[in-house]
Amino acid sequence: MKKNKKLLFRIELNYAFVQSGFWLAHLVLQGFSAVFLAYKGFSNTQIGITNSVMSVLSICFQLIVSSFSDHRSDIPIKRIMASLMLFAMISSAMLMKLPLSITLVAIVYTIGGGIHNANSALVNAQIMQYVNAGLDVNYGWPRGVGSMAYAITAFILGNQLDKHSPSILMPLYMVFIFLTIIVCLLMPNVSSVADKSVALYVQEKNSDRTTFLQMIRGNRTLFFFLLASVLLYMGQTPNMLFLVRVVYHLGGGSKELGICMLIQSGMEMPAMFVVPTLLKKYKARNLLVFSFIAYAAKTFIISMASSMSIMYIAMFLSVLCYGLYGVCASFFANDIVAQGEKVRAQGLVSLASYLGAIIGNLIAGVLIDGIGINALLNISWVIQSFAAAIMFMCASIDKKRAAKL
Repeated sequence: MKKNKKLLFRIELNYAFVQSGFWLAHLVLQGFSAVFLAYKGFSNTQIGITNSVMSVLSICFQLIVSSFSDHRSDIPIKRIMASLMLFAMISSAMLMKLPLSITLVAIVYTIGGGIHNANSALVNAQIMQYVNAGLDVNYGWPRGVGSMAYAITAFILGNQLDKHSPSILMPLYMVFIFLTIIVCLLMPNVSSVADKSVALYVQEKNSDRTTFLQMIRGNRTLFFFLLASVLLYMGQTPNMLFLVRVVYHLGGGSKELGICMLIQSGMEMPAMFVVPTLLKKYKARNLLVFSFIAYAAKTFIISMASSMSIMYIAMFLSVLCYGLYGVCASFFANDIVAQGEKVRAQGLVSLASYLGAIIGNLIAGVLIDGIGINALLNISWVIQSFAAAIMFMCASIDKKRAAKL
């Protein structure tokens, strides 16, 4: 028993470093995307289009990578992740060292970002493979540590960008992603620490190979969950991409932007510590409905904000937004699909977020340049309200499905 607890803690601690490294790299690459691209001479519309194209590539890479991972049981997830991170690292080196035109910057940035984002589903699948193999690992606190690392670094980086050029972002990305590759490869192989067979967490060797389309068509719960997630991210992603514009509109600067990101990500950590306990008492579907409502409420408050104080208050609602969604979505997707579809289910959840980002970012840049940030915020909370309604419908369908089992 003592040995088992020691093993679980070793996995969780290692995974906490993976989460921290990945999200720190994500922060400098995409958390300050609008700042970096504006520094390179991009307009709001160009920033929106660039991030939408990145989301398209992210979807393509997600589909290929998650399907490949499900079908190739002989290649550990961590090796696939490390390979993708290495390619993303090369892209960041090109952005840092080569004198590129705006067009070439957009091409390299979108490809590198798309490859980086392809890992987001695998990061979740990496811990879920231990869960599916019968190990009682805790997803919550390692993910919470990642959020806290993101929050603290966002605050520090926000202050530093007032003093230094955004050119520091790409070197930082290379450092963070390199460290993530190391800790990722240090994760123990599931087959060496679990009693159950490998077939429990990857595509079963002799099982029927379902396609993505067959998965969605044959699973109403999954379909409505993905639809709700697309709408959620249509409203959410543009707000995060152009958070800097909202802050500047309220009279703030890079320091205030860093504070917003600190509060937002910092509030996610307490929720992620508590969620595993909540999941023992409440169904993931019900927590997700609550989270969707919180997202809409948060964006509504931001749209009504007349000062940075109200903006900070809205950021505190993040404890009920991604703080709940980040963990519950992974468990919910894992539970509602069959064996052999687990990794692809995580990929589809990430795919839904990128599809929402494509639509949202395309509209956002044009709206801000045309009729202003307030119009974007009002449209966003209305879309998120629709997402909450669909998530409620999804929860009802899943409840009926579970009752028949």
